[in-house]
Amino acid sequence: MKNIYLEQLILNNKYKFSSTDLIIADYFAKNSEELINKTIAQLSQEILVSETSIFKFVKKLDFDGFQQFKLSIATNLPGKKTSMPAYFLADDDEISENDSSLDIAKKVVHTNISSLASMIPALETMQFQEIIDIIDTSDSIQFFGMGGSSIIALDSYHKFLRTKYKCIYNPDYHIQLSIASKLGKNDCAILFSHSGSTTETINLAKILRKNQVKLISLTGNPNSELNKLSDACIIINSKESLFRTESLTSRILYLTVIDIIYINLMYMDIETNLNSINHIRQSLNITKKNLK
Repeated sequence: MKNIYLEQLILNNKYKFSSTDLIIADYFAKNSEELINKTIAQLSQEILVSETSIFKFVKKLDFDGFQQFKLSIATNLPGKKTSMPAYFLADDDEISENDSSLDIAKKVVHTNISSLASMIPALETMQFQEIIDIIDTSDSIQFFGMGGSSIIALDSYHKFLRTKYKCIYNPDYHIQLSIASKLGKNDCAILFSHSGSTTETINLAKILRKNQVKLISLTGNPNSELNKLSDACIIINSKESLFRTESLTSRILYLTVIDIIYINLMYMDIETNLNSINHIRQSLNITKKNLK
């Protein structure tokens, strides 16, 4: 039986993990019930990592030491009463073919709530101020993304059109390459790639970097080349289940991060941004049927 409490701990702190930490995390998630009966030395031999690595790993989960970690896991074993909020206990993987449509609806909603709540501990590490400063001092914002990430880029572009900033978006890769070649050091680009390894997005990032364009990336891969090419990067952690892919689960997290950046920028110059919104609303009035 999976330990959702431990899974949530790991997910909340994944942004801190090294490659060795990821190996430990995978072992812990798969063997949660056995952890409380083993010493750190035994685990070191089984996982083939040093005891120091395991100790540093549990410290990254915000425990003082391995014993405190084991006590917390034992207290929150599946079937035991836990202090975690109810929505943390709902897991998309628990959906079965015998569930009613209402049961599935509730579990999907709970999973979305859980995903958003799990992002809260990571907010302090996200480079919001750096990103806000980059955007506010740029002549234009270009949104890039391929496949599912292109949908997030389009939604972000649509949102930022309401601001005072000049925004650009095009879904065609060839046109994106052309746009990237014309941007310069006074522009910024926001690139979306959950894997962080999409070839087209990496190619765009290299062209933009060569042209001294300021790069902002949103990705689920902290060790990606895209992250290394960027001036500022936000890591989006999410999990995968049977019919709900990792990128689908993360979609609501990406949109929420963009909302955070958007609201911050709107409040930096309220009067100008309100004027921009009003001008857009006036232009859109012609699309509404006159009911008089």
